[in-house]
Amino acid sequence: MSDERMTVEEMSKKYPNEWLFIIEPETRENTTHLVSGIVQVHSKSRYDVHKASRKFKGDAAIRWTGDYKSQEQRPKMPWYRPRNLN
Repeated sequence: MSDERMTVEEMSKKYPNEWLFIIEPETRENTTHLVSGIVQVHSKSRYDVHKASRKFKGDAAIRWTGDYKSQEQRPKMPWYRPRNLN
């Protein structure tokens, strides 16, 4: 994967209808609104991205770039920061 920092809009264009595991997320001040980050893993499968997140330590985000209308693709939260401290 590239170490290129991208905005959310750039990620959506480059990886349409995919799950993204994003490291070094930048958020709007005092919010959880994702602004940019580095895509570490991308996949059509939510499982692949969540599997990658379990191995990562530090701040990260998971995001779906497609339409949220599909119940199968709808995450419980638009993104989160896993903190694997073990």
